[in-house]
Amino acid sequence: MKFRNIFIASLSAVALASCSDFLEVDAPSKNEMGYVFSDKTEMNNALNGIYKAMLSADTYGDKIYSTYVMNTDVDFKTNSGRTLTGSNWSRYDGNPMGGNIASTWKQQYATIELTNLFVEGAESSDLYKTGEDEYDEDILQMIGEAKVARAIVYHDLTWMFGDVPFSFNSTRTAEDKIYPIKDRAEILDELIKDLKEISERMKFADELPDGVERISKEMAWSMIARIAQTAAGYTLRPDGNTYGKMERMNGTRYTEYYEIAKEYAAKVIDSQKHKLAKPFYQVFLDECNFLPASGDDVIWEIPFAKTANGKVGYSHGVKLDSYQSETPHPYGEAKSDVRLNGVYRYMFNENDVRRDYVNQLTKYDAPAGEAMFDNNYTVSNGKWSKLWVTGGLGNQTTENTGINFPFMRYTDVLLMYAEAVNETEHGVSGPNGAKAIDALAQVRKRAFPNNPELVEPYIASRTSEEDFRKAVLDERKFEFAGENMRWRDLVRHDLLSETVYWTFYRYIALAEASESTSSYLSAVAAYDFDGNDEAYENVPFTIYNVRDVDNIMTVDGIEKPIYEKSVFPNQDVKVCRIINPYRQMSSSEVNNLGLNNVRQDIIEWSKEGQIRNELRNSLRGYIYMVVEGGDENGADGVIMINNNGTWSMDSRDLATFPNRTNLPVIRYILPIPQSVIDRSHGRYENKYGYTNS
Repeated sequence: MKFRNIFIASLSAVALASCSDFLEVDAPSKNEMGYVFSDKTEMNNALNGIYKAMLSADTYGDKIYSTYVMNTDVDFKTNSGRTLTGSNWSRYDGNPMGGNIASTWKQQYATIELTNLFVEGAESSDLYKTGEDEYDEDILQMIGEAKVARAIVYHDLTWMFGDVPFSFNSTRTAEDKIYPIKDRAEILDELIKDLKEISERMKFADELPDGVERISKEMAWSMIARIAQTAAGYTLRPDGNTYGKMERMNGTRYTEYYEIAKEYAAKVIDSQKHKLAKPFYQVFLDECNFLPASGDDVIWEIPFAKTANGKVGYSHGVKLDSYQSETPHPYGEAKSDVRLNGVYRYMFNENDVRRDYVNQLTKYDAPAGEAMFDNNYTVSNGKWSKLWVTGGLGNQTTENTGINFPFMRYTDVLLMYAEAVNETEHGVSGPNGAKAIDALAQVRKRAFPNNPELVEPYIASRTSEEDFRKAVLDERKFEFAGENMRWRDLVRHDLLSETVYWTFYRYIALAEASESTSSYLSAVAAYDFDGNDEAYENVPFTIYNVRDVDNIMTVDGIEKPIYEKSVFPNQDVKVCRIINPYRQMSSSEVNNLGLNNVRQDIIEWSKEGQIRNELRNSLRGYIYMVVEGGDENGADGVIMINNNGTWSMDSRDLATFPNRTNLPVIRYILPIPQSVIDRSHGRYENKYGYTNS
């Protein structure tokens, strides 16, 4: 059941709108506020207005999971442009004039204004206090939902912009209508304190009529853990006129925040309200089929409305082309432009059930709708797809899918707990070590249901603090593709510059190897695979495939699917049978399979000695390859790296494994929009080397 009442919110939400040049929203009357908070039904409608505000395409309806996902070894958006434009955030290229950031900033603060107004109104309502130290439990729950929503938005703002304007007062009650900039560490402290106070008075998801589509007690606890984990980590701090410096947000006190993360993640675990019972693919397939369910992996999912809003499954998933605004099948168009790094799939263990479901290599053309190999520099993220919607959404549908997005999962809580124990107890041999090991094991058991030797024995070999930390981060890498997690995990551990650096060379090395040899390939492989410098030598650049065939093959006289439901959930459509997605095969090997109409699609990451612009320039704000001598038709040559705004040739020896200690920082912090700076009357300014007009 979808969250049905979210669009009943309009009238009550209008009553909550406030007036401010800074926020640019409409003014209400005091009588409207009094009416809303004199009736529980109207209060609930106003609360639904907060949820509705979060569904905006400028924020959680699209841009948070498309525009502001930074390129890493997991999530990746290619860009062929040779010059910096100021609006390609994914490649660390930004300036204050970028249009997207202004609309996102405005919408996030409009949502905060609604939450502030709601909390003020609800706490002053005559219905709120029912006796001495006694409060109406329904209103407490609603206040909790509003406060968690506010924390979500503020937390994401600090990730995107660093120190930001902050207030728990609406512009109706704030003395200063231009919120003062506040240090991000102080903001996170305020959020943690605020949620601690209300979380204990909230209800569990299985006690709420809309289940995991409403913010619950366990969501509040999980959000406290997430915020504390952020506060424990590294962040890019201003440092004069430079791009900044990476340092712990709370210095030597960082373990105090890991203790909070450990405590509140443990509350979720100990409540026994969630478990990882469903297979990995089923979690996301159920979302594609509008089946929110309490008690499993999802703790809270953003509640979109079917075919009304939300681009989940349109921006993700198998690419579905349209012709004259229609598709030749009932699934509709899907752009598949929120994609995954093209090398990511080679990093999975071959027994990991997540690998082939997440990394989809098929697309459907138009007008015929033929299934073919998706030959690109990246691959589609198959977690969500319009193709997985039973019966389809309709052949003329486009971006508004209504598929929910899992903002918080139990998997995340388990891994947050494992990380927090490791950081506070310096390994997993302390008092909570066994519980941390079990938390990691639960995630791996679902990923390797048929390979127990890759669960307990794997973890047992990684019990030092450093090794267990890497094991947890690796698990997060393979678990959260497409959920806007990877770059944040890397920042938190000051690994972003190192990972982006190696991501660039990984692409360059394989592009060179696709035509001849690469001097980088062995070092890249050794970095990725614990010294195995031959690990990438069998990567296929010729992909053998058979287009548009029924999903059936015969093995030993028995018919079985080419792709099981756990890999390709739609068993009713034709598929592209990809024969060698993970290793080179000779033509004789392929011929021995006895297949007809086998195609050879070449992965042309390089052609005639020149690496494609999409690989040379997709990390252009930090590192790129320039054509030697500036000759557009010449051979590839010089690699340039950005050191605080000064470009220099990268002369590092990859055999020495360059890392966070000797690489320049990445400016991942976005600039405050120039329009906001202009309205602040000189109180806001950009740092990190951004130039203000």
